[in-house]
Amino acid sequence: MIIDKDSNPKDTIYYISACALKIICLNKYDLESLFELLKSKYNELLDYTTYLLSLNFLFLLNKIKINHEGVLECL
Repeated sequence: MIIDKDSNPKDTIYYISACALKIICLNKYDLESLFELLKSKYNELLDYTTYLLSLNFLFLLNKIKINHEGVLECL
């Protein structure tokens, strides 16, 4: 699920997770604005499922959290 040898590297969960973490650590974003920023800056063909799996991956690694306002924060 995380690595697929036939995928373009910019379509992988690892890559999207790294990009998302880089952005979240610079500023706080809600889910929709982060998705749009990732699409415009790193991968215009990014699908929402891959995006959510990337955020789940970062959450499981204890790298991000969602605060009580629904905003993503870097830990």
